[in-house]
Amino acid sequence: MSIHDRYDGPEFMSVPETARYLGIGRKMVYSLLETGQLAFARERGAIRILRASVVDFQANGRLT
Repeated sequence: MSIHDRYDGPEFMSVPETARYLGIGRKMVYSLLETGQLAFARERGAIRILRASVVDFQANGRLT
């Protein structure tokens, strides 16, 4: 596994995947990232969101 592939596993989601999963728009996902409500990393310019943080965010009912 290359150092560049560490964020490509199933434990990470893209912004569009996260938006679909949460039923919100991409702009809202970016807002959640900016406010620290979702954990993420950047890889070669791409944002990779930690799947566990998305599931936790939804499970705790933080979407209105």
